[in-house]
Amino acid sequence: MARKSIEKAILDMATDIRVQALSWDACGIWFRIMCLIREIGLDGSVTFGFGCAPSLADVARLRFGMTETELKTHLETHCKTQLLAWDDATQTLSYGPDQQPSRQTLANRANGAKGGRPPKNRITERTDPTQRHLPPMAIKGGKSVTESKTHAPIAKAKADNDSYHTAKLADPSAAEIDAVYNRIGPKAFDAAGFDPARSLQNWSAARQWAADGLRKGLTADEIERVVVAEVTRIAERQRSKGKPAPHLGYFGKAVCLAIASGAVPEAPKTFAQQVAEREWEEAMRNWVRDGGKGPQPVIADYLAKSAA
Repeated sequence: MARKSIEKAILDMATDIRVQALSWDACGIWFRIMCLIREIGLDGSVTFGFGCAPSLADVARLRFGMTETELKTHLETHCKTQLLAWDDATQTLSYGPDQQPSRQTLANRANGAKGGRPPKNRITERTDPTQRHLPPMAIKGGKSVTESKTHAPIAKAKADNDSYHTAKLADPSAAEIDAVYNRIGPKAFDAAGFDPARSLQNWSAARQWAADGLRKGLTADEIERVVVAEVTRIAERQRSKGKPAPHLGYFGKAVCLAIASGAVPEAPKTFAQQVAEREWEEAMRNWVRDGGKGPQPVIADYLAKSAA
């Protein structure tokens, strides 16, 4: 297909009724404007005063021998008849719609800038005839390598009946759960700070805590310490915020996490144990003050004395 020449397009415009309606002077000015775009424009347009393009005033004075206002008048007149395109705001002059390159032409230019279509008979690594005499690349190991399995077979997990029976035996009975539940339920209710006169004494949430603690292997005393400590902590936090817990189930998630962690608080010390510890601390201070003379006091002796 023949290329579209802008010179041929300008000559074809000579038979256009819009050009024939112009005077000889106006027709000559239009032709010189088209040649100016062809000379200093890029892709059919030129912006005066931008880049290497001169200003519109210089073009009017040097090329057309008129003022800038007179040249603008000609440009606006030709723009109305679409013989060319003129944008006064951006000072951009371009060909008219009939002389603009087609979309296919613009696409071809873009493809050409990228390198265009490769030659049909271009020699590549795959089509080079000098490479065809070479033998295939040998693989070390031969056939055994290609047939080797890339993944080891996945062994099926055997059902361990012993572990299943052990788990069944470890599950606490309903009687054991009820015993722990009846023990920790009222204490958790009191630790939450609920008023028995105003709140329903409902501590059914403690049944799940009792079951979880027994499955964890905790004793009743340890479950009680975990539940009471966690409920007390959260209740005090909510009261300090002015948003007390509405019911015992509010503590469910935190207590379950505390039981699952297995962190059991220390048992509260009795009054006798506290007295024994104070006596042991006083004995230790006296022993250090005397320079470590005599046997070192042992706290177990004081605890045994208090328990007697």
